[in-house]
Amino acid sequence: MDVNNWCAVILAGGAGERLKPLTSKIPKPMVAVTNKPMVDYAIDHLRYAGIKKIIVVVRHMGEFLRDYLEQTWPQEKLGETELIIPQVDSLGTADAIRKTAELIDTPHFVVSMADIVTNLPILDMMAFHEAKGGVGTISMKSMEFPQLYGVVLLDKEKRIYLFLEKPKPQELYLSSLAQRTDLFLHTNIINTGIYCFEHEMVDILLRTNLMDFGAEVFPYLLDAGYPLFGFVADYYWLDLGNPLTYKWGNWDLLRRYGWPVMPDGFEDGPKQIWTKGDIVCGNNVFFGSQCAFGNSVHLDNNVQVKNLSVLGSGVKVGEGTIIEKSIIWDNVQIGKNCKILDSIICNDTTLQDDVELDNHVVIGPNCSIPKGKKMNNTTIKEDTAVE
Repeated sequence: MDVNNWCAVILAGGAGERLKPLTSKIPKPMVAVTNKPMVDYAIDHLRYAGIKKIIVVVRHMGEFLRDYLEQTWPQEKLGETELIIPQVDSLGTADAIRKTAELIDTPHFVVSMADIVTNLPILDMMAFHEAKGGVGTISMKSMEFPQLYGVVLLDKEKRIYLFLEKPKPQELYLSSLAQRTDLFLHTNIINTGIYCFEHEMVDILLRTNLMDFGAEVFPYLLDAGYPLFGFVADYYWLDLGNPLTYKWGNWDLLRRYGWPVMPDGFEDGPKQIWTKGDIVCGNNVFFGSQCAFGNSVHLDNNVQVKNLSVLGSGVKVGEGTIIEKSIIWDNVQIGKNCKILDSIICNDTTLQDDVELDNHVVIGPNCSIPKGKKMNNTTIKEDTAVE
């Protein structure tokens, strides 16, 4: 396989409604996981595969995201890779490909998403796609909770014959395809949102009005008899679409579940602590294991940062405060003797002394929490001064 025959399109238009208040002031692709925005993981995933041309399609808060990408990914950092951010207004995942058709100039191309974190073996998937010779290949993996998902019908060559979204038993019985002995019904395999296509897919989209890959394009291809394959493998993938799974995703990377996808920064010592810059510490500061720190973090005397915690850049923590299993974004100010457990605090928020957060408290950006406030399993919207 010659990787020069490939380019890639990253779809970065998501609004992240289910992630609010984390996405109240930034687009979903800029939400950081272990101090690194999800869009950066997507770019690195393709760069490490050797793809030299990456097209990023933005939409929601598009200019904000465009400015971030242009500042974060200058050409000297990209090396031989070309990063293109076209001025298009797409109306769906497939429409984004249609409207960037002139930029897709290789025999094959990858479509990836800017709002997932995965260690999918993309080179293996690209080689699988070329070997099968179909018009498209869908990344797939098995999940532990099959009742939450639909089913897919594959043959032994992993060609896809049918998608059923949470089918009823009679639907399976009535399906003539399900009666074929050479097909295998999988009730726990899901589409994880990365696709490989032949350039022919561009032509198909240009002559149709199909807008969305999952809802329209893939059923169309199956109905029309185009060969479509599933790349089924065991890899890390998690939908970080809501604050709870977002928190899980941070913990997963801190635990190395996504290896070689790792937290941002440099790993320091056997405790698996990642740092991006200096940490200014007072006396008797305790560090647990599997934590990540941004730049210019200040920890006062007797602060405890316990396991599975992420502190962003510019965070200041007052004397005697305890933090555990929590995700704290940039420029957060935390007072003395606070207890923060199993919670998320977004940018530019201030906690006064003696605040206690427990059991999945989510605080949006630019909030203020008064002295002595105790909160449990609640969400605070952005720009809120709690009383």
